Amino acid sequence: MKLKTILAATLAAGITSSALAQTTEITITGATAFRQASMQAIYNAYSSVGALGNTFNVCHDFTGNNLSQLIASNKAVFSGTFPGITGTTVIRTSFNGSAEGLNAIAGNNNPTFLQAAALLNTGSIQGSTATPTQTLRPKFSFSDVYQSTTPIDNEVLNPVGASTVGVVTFAMIANEGAPADLTNVTIQQARQLWTSGIQPLSLFTGDPNDTSLVFATGRNDGSGTRAAYLTEWTYGVANLVNQYITTASGNSTAITRITLVPANGLGSGNFTTSGTGNASTLWGNSATGNGGYSSSSALRTVMGLPSTTVDVYNGVDNSPDISAANVLLLTWLSTADSKNAAAAGGKILTYNGVGVTPIDAAGSYLSSGFNEADFKKIASGTYSAWSYQHLYYYGSLTANETTWYDAMKATWIPEGLATTSNGLELGDMAVSRPNDGSPIVAPF
Repeated sequence: MKLKTILAATLAAGITSSALAQTTEITITGATAFRQASMQAIYNAYSSVGALGNTFNVCHDFTGNNLSQLIASNKAVFSGTFPGITGTTVIRTSFNGSAEGLNAIAGNNNPTFLQAAALLNTGSIQGSTATPTQTLRPKFSFSDVYQSTTPIDNEVLNPVGASTVGVVTFAMIANEGAPADLTNVTIQQARQLWTSGIQPLSLFTGDPNDTSLVFATGRNDGSGTRAAYLTEWTYGVANLVNQYITTASGNSTAITRITLVPANGLGSGNFTTSGTGNASTLWGNSATGNGGYSSSSALRTVMGLPSTTVDVYNGVDNSPDISAANVLLLTWLSTADSKNAAAAGGKILTYNGVGVTPIDAAGSYLSSGFNEADFKKIASGTYSAWSYQHLYYYGSLTANETTWYDAMKATWIPEGLATTSNGLELGDMAVSRPNDGSPIVAPF
């Protein structure tokens, strides 16, 4: 063989080897409300190439070694062959809230991600709360709201004007123990509850004999879910709220202690919360009551617990203002999280007299996770508790990142939405809204 031929063959083999050895890194943060659809989408994409343990592996930060725990987790790492991308693609997720996610990809606050070294070639979904982490600036962020609805303005995020990838749906939900006559919440009732933090049950039922107290609970201001409900109620996304949160000792099999979220998310004594992650700081105000849960997964767990004997703290004093009371908590969660909370005992309520009930995808209309009537309520605009889901990134994309982004938007996110009760595909909607909380527009 001539030297020229040998060199050409060697060079070609080297290029092939290099291509096979190529690793593409994708880091994603953002909306906890949309994590089930997005995680299902990523899992489906890897599975389309080959079997788990053969062409890809995955580890997450929940404890269950199954798909339902994976798609509900806050952090995960995948490694394997992604369709359309040569070599190995490593995808890390760390869901921290829509606004906080945009804050992260804008370079302001890097979240922690699972290390790829945590993966083992076991052929199973690995759950572990002890998985090692590392801090990274993510490239991509899911968001329940437009960038303009958040205070993140130090960098223009892409793609400008074309970031929508689906519709995320929400529901009003009361925790376990809600009475039969609590069925609906109106915008006016929600505004009043979140203004004061506490209202009599009779405000919602119309029965003066309902003397129990209802407390507002919800997310901190890093959350797109919070931005969605405050814009939907025309409350003002940057305005102060009064929300309660379970204390460190009040979140196991029953809620026994709640507190108005202490300033900066911290407290002492009996009203201690889980830490600074509960604070609302993105809008520059960590006042008592303005904080909330940093994750929807923690909040949905709370909504599946009873609260019949509860001490209520004001976020400042070590002694309770109310002792051993039968109370209720009310919040707004994605329909995917609401479905899980309801399975644990929570009660999904109608909103402004219209309700949808998320169900298992099997047997649902178009595998959407809703029956046909509820699907059409959302698609037609009769049910307004929804916002667009966005997938933002900073800077420009490499060729492989572009392949991944385009495939997620065109194929895998629609597939994920079709099996998780998280919302509807863009093409399903017969209506639109020009901005978060804006009036819904029907073409005619």
